[in-house]
Amino acid sequence: MDGAIVCTPHSTHFAIGRELINEGKRRYNADRSNCRPVNVLMEKPMTTNVKEAKELHNLLMDRQAEGSVDVGGERTEKPRELNVGGGVGCFLINHSANYRMQARAARSLIQTGKLGEIQHVSAFFASPLSWIFDDPANTGWNEPDDSGEMLGNGFAWGQSSHLLAWIYHVAGCDNLIPHRVYCAMTTSERTGADVSHAATVMCKNGAIFSLSGTSLLPGNAHSDPPVGKRIKIKIFGTKGALIYSGIDRDPSSGSLEWLRGDGDHHGAVEIQCPELGFEFEDLSQDGIGPESMQCFIDSCLGRDDFYTGADVLVGLRSVQTIDAMYRSHVSGNAETVFH
Repeated sequence: MDGAIVCTPHSTHFAIGRELINEGKRRYNADRSNCRPVNVLMEKPMTTNVKEAKELHNLLMDRQAEGSVDVGGERTEKPRELNVGGGVGCFLINHSANYRMQARAARSLIQTGKLGEIQHVSAFFASPLSWIFDDPANTGWNEPDDSGEMLGNGFAWGQSSHLLAWIYHVAGCDNLIPHRVYCAMTTSERTGADVSHAATVMCKNGAIFSLSGTSLLPGNAHSDPPVGKRIKIKIFGTKGALIYSGIDRDPSSGSLEWLRGDGDHHGAVEIQCPELGFEFEDLSQDGIGPESMQCFIDSCLGRDDFYTGADVLVGLRSVQTIDAMYRSHVSGNAETVFH
């Protein structure tokens, strides 16, 4: 077996992911010189509680350390973008929007300092998926598991995890470390699942961001023709801003804009990836699959140049934030993020 795609109900991801990582570790320890890595493509959310997310993170970071190499006599970890090492070829989360060229371009702008220090993010996500969260039969989407550790189940785990993963990947997990979260939610009368939320996330470095979302967009994302999800993301730094908004079924509906705040270019707008327009989730069932699937297959084939659009740290940050959102909704107070 070269790899596994984990597409089971949300709350089961952890146990399966842990077994796959440990299988990679077993192979690596048995024969490091001839180890056939285990590759993982995991559906979102990575887990449904922080404890489990941290355990997967720690397991993979241990594997990454074992996969370090000698450079000039010093031990250096392999870059997370290439290989986690230690018997795991890749550990990718299937936030398909993160693997698109627009996400890569946005991340590059921020990584190269074009926006300066990130100080504020405003993000909105609307899905035409009320029929999922309002149906008692959809227990995997609407009901917490039996562990007692999964807080709520609904739009936040099922959809907002995509939005958070894009923000953390593009802005950088080290630039936005969530510290405290205040959130209010509305829920379905039939299932109790959360269907809308508004949250404020305060980060350790002083940055703040607002996050709102709902499943109440009229229509159906899987009808013929499908109704597209609507997304608006704005990232503001000390040297510029980045705006990405549109309808995910209509590339002509938006674009990736870089608003420059440097020198003679102050106020200028430069469109990134103009030939692509707006693209978020890749829901196409045709061709060779979304970029996330292609990266997983590349890793299974032993290629080391695949793109890591959502790794275990992105998954952890998303889980930490959503967990705090649910706790805040219950308590009515701002809640400290578990680290």
